[in-house]
Amino acid sequence: MYKVVIASSNENKIKEFQEILKPFDIKVIPYQKLLKKDVEIEESGKTFSDNAKIKAEAICEMTGLSTFADDSGFCIKELDCFPGVFSARFAEEVGGYQSAFEEIRKRLNGKCSDAKFVSVIAFARKNEKTICFEGTCYGFTIFPPRGENGFGYDSIFVPNSFGRTFAEMTSEEKNLISHRAIATSKFLEFLEEWKNSLNKKRSEKSSVNKTTNEKEETVVVEEKILTETIDTQKSDDVFEIEVDEKFVSNIAPVSQLEDEKV
Repeated sequence: MYKVVIASSNENKIKEFQEILKPFDIKVIPYQKLLKKDVEIEESGKTFSDNAKIKAEAICEMTGLSTFADDSGFCIKELDCFPGVFSARFAEEVGGYQSAFEEIRKRLNGKCSDAKFVSVIAFARKNEKTICFEGTCYGFTIFPPRGENGFGYDSIFVPNSFGRTFAEMTSEEKNLISHRAIATSKFLEFLEEWKNSLNKKRSEKSSVNKTTNEKEETVVVEEKILTETIDTQKSDDVFEIEVDEKFVSNIAPVSQLEDEKV
């Protein structure tokens, strides 16, 4: 099993990523296990991409390891995509998600609205440009809240073509269609391409060194990199991932909600 650092202190989000990535033999390691502390990172970006990059790059710099971060939120069309990037902060400011639900219901005058969940995953590596992967799940709001599963705004969101809220779905069902699952599937495709690129470079290097002892030494060094644990805090971690091509999000048909910038 291979390991990747996640720049998040949200236990529900960490658990969801762990469940999504586990079938691909990837273990998600919270950064706190490496740094032995929580880190206050100011999410000052105006978009999900901005905030995801800020978090991923900060933890990558501190650990020296390739790190991914997710920034996500709930966007309601009738409220001009509010709460959007302020989704978590809005809930905190009004005293929790139940209070946030009631405030949203009031602002909508009790009406339903098209809505979407957005997730952006940023992947940061030392001396490399940070890459982002976005996933969007379209649906609509519903009141009163329904369901006991999930977290955040899950209980007031019904994805298109489904008769249940995220909170009424099992984690397995949600992880097939959610915004986070869609972004993660794109992330996995990138990791597969990266793996193939690394293998090609190794093959070329082995060919050049085949007449010397360097070939044998290179294999030993690479095997050590691939088997070392995150706790050793070596330089870049290396991923060897077999991506299941059947992992395709069956996201519901796009609603009338335009893809506003948030």
